[in-house]
Amino acid sequence: MLDELFIRGGPVLFILFFISFLIFFIFVNKYIFIYIDKSDWFTNKLDNFIDNNPPEIFSLKQVQKTYISELKRASNSNIKMLDGLIGMCPMIGLLGTVYGMIEVFEVLSFLGTGNPRAMSSGVAKATIPTMASMVITIFSLYFRQDITGRINNISKDIIIIFKKRGYSY
Repeated sequence: MLDELFIRGGPVLFILFFISFLIFFIFVNKYIFIYIDKSDWFTNKLDNFIDNNPPEIFSLKQVQKTYISELKRASNSNIKMLDGLIGMCPMIGLLGTVYGMIEVFEVLSFLGTGNPRAMSSGVAKATIPTMASMVITIFSLYFRQDITGRINNISKDIIIIFKKRGYSY
């Protein structure tokens, strides 16, 4: 079934598959960081800081700003690449449309308009990549917004962790 879709969609569908695989890999990486690695990352960094600097010496606001900036740097890695890949999907779908339409015009030039069955292959190569790219883009934009929201909410977790460790205003 999937191999038939790739054959009917043309070579552009292989490019879209590769891009969607990269997007999926980045999303999985981000969700692993948000749900699993984040707490260990905070605990290790905060423990190292407390060992070297007792809470009475440093201002909580300055320490929180430092941790928030480090977290945003770590959590926003590969986000620009993700945005680029998501933005490329509709353009590659459009490339598939052009590729399929070229095939339709070739059939028209050789056989004329009297053979719709011969044109259907080119029409499929024109529409399937476009549809696939739009589906990939819509789902990717949803998950991109979800990740952005979760990364922005992590700063609240930092304040809770600091209060549990003895840093207070």
